[in-house]
Amino acid sequence: MITTRQRKGVVLGIIWSFISWIPLYTEYLSGIRSYVGIPAALGLNLELALNRGDAFVFSILLGAGIGFFTASLLDFFTKSVKIIGLFQTKGKKLSRRGL
Repeated sequence: MITTRQRKGVVLGIIWSFISWIPLYTEYLSGIRSYVGIPAALGLNLELALNRGDAFVFSILLGAGIGFFTASLLDFFTKSVKIIGLFQTKGKKLSRRGL
């Protein structure tokens, strides 16, 4: 079952894929090119490895996959990982001395 967070992750991944091509063709965002350009670099490498296809399409697919995977991890960690002792005051008010 696909959650709304996963849908948002896919959409943000596709937007990230479009933005990742900006530093490759222009000088804009060149300072953070190594972070922003991950989908574009992966798409170019995949095109070179396969000797077929389009790097732009590969980058969009990879960006959507990265966004879906990240959103799935966030869903997993927010639903199943519990931090013991956090926000469990049991009616007792915390004072400055108790912290």
